[in-house]
Amino acid sequence: MISLLLALLTAEPQTREAPPPPACIGATFVSWEACAAAAPEGSPAYVLAMINLGTQAYMNGDRGAALNFYDKAGEGRQVASDVILHAFRADTYRYAGRMDEARTDAAIAWGYLDGRPPQGLNTLGPRPIDDPVRFVVLASILPIMKIENADFSRAREMFMALPANDWSALTRRANVLSELGEHAGAVADSKRAVDLQPDHPMLQNNHCYTLVEAGRAAEGLPYCERAVALAPEAAPIRHSIAAALAGMGQCAAADRQLAEARRLEPEANLYRQPIPCTPKG
Repeated sequence: MISLLLALLTAEPQTREAPPPPACIGATFVSWEACAAAAPEGSPAYVLAMINLGTQAYMNGDRGAALNFYDKAGEGRQVASDVILHAFRADTYRYAGRMDEARTDAAIAWGYLDGRPPQGLNTLGPRPIDDPVRFVVLASILPIMKIENADFSRAREMFMALPANDWSALTRRANVLSELGEHAGAVADSKRAVDLQPDHPMLQNNHCYTLVEAGRAAEGLPYCERAVALAPEAAPIRHSIAAALAGMGQCAAADRQLAEARRLEPEANLYRQPIPCTPKG
């Protein structure tokens, strides 16, 4: 699921571009890192490399790196591409607290799913979007669409009609449902995912946070503790255990874990936000 289409929309007159370097072409292509290193900064090949590196980082769970790559791609220009770019970039902007940009990209991604690709890319021929891609795209943009978007209900209905049977899809759907406030369904999906992969630290983390969001912090804490033991340097896990501790009234311990999450991922807007906590009396 790597972005392959690219349109650069700029206010500057078009000039004849040098051909892309061999590192960015067909049989001589090695990696997007090699392409980015070989391409002149700001050239179409460089921008294409940046958006693909952003997509790779996002898929690897590193939204901080994804944000950096997407911002480098967009310096001084608007970048339009396939549905994957706009969905992942929307969620990345949301992660950074840049909600106006998030809503813009989410609307473009939904336009693809709704048969309305962005102007300039609709002449490139039909590009069917299969169910797995549709599922991933909707999971990325639904929490954004919930905010003042008339198409939210239709998008949610489309999402819930798609199959979710393996641990990855179940976890993704649980995360979306939790963010939408549908906690019973989120907990059920998350538990099914944990049962399928009981030693996966991020699944332990996700189930912990899902339980916290459902108001069941004490039930969630053991899952967070196991996740920390398995992956102590993961900022999302530190944030989840902070939320669980706060939900149990252990405010000082929660603050320490939240500070650790900020240290590990200082660019994440979520970790800059205080977690409400009432000390246990």
